[in-house]
Amino acid sequence: MGQKEGFKDLRQHARFELLEYAIVREKDSDSTVRSVVIDVSLGGLQVRSKHEFNLSSSYTLQIGRADSDPLEVDAEARYCVPIEDSDLFATGFRCLPTSSEDRMKWVDYVHSIFQSQGEHLVG
Repeated sequence: MGQKEGFKDLRQHARFELLEYAIVREKDSDSTVRSVVIDVSLGGLQVRSKHEFNLSSSYTLQIGRADSDPLEVDAEARYCVPIEDSDLFATGFRCLPTSSEDRMKWVDYVHSIFQSQGEHLVG
């Protein structure tokens, strides 16, 4: 996604591209939204879906992983913009781990993606 006029990119961490399935649930709600994770960083992730998420609302994302159990992470929606010429939205989530264990699970997940992409480039 390109930078829009007047939009300042405030990302603090490198992004790693991927395509993984995710289920997004707003806190205190039973409804879920199927989404695709398209990039991750230590600070958060971006998903694509047909749903327009509420900004600053709290969510739980369950990210499917081909090689292990799904990862669950608490997050806050930071932006949600329509993708031109489609019925999809790009939504950025800031990860909000609630414990040091949750933080380490997220760091391990992002590291595994970085490592996998590095091995793919080398090998």
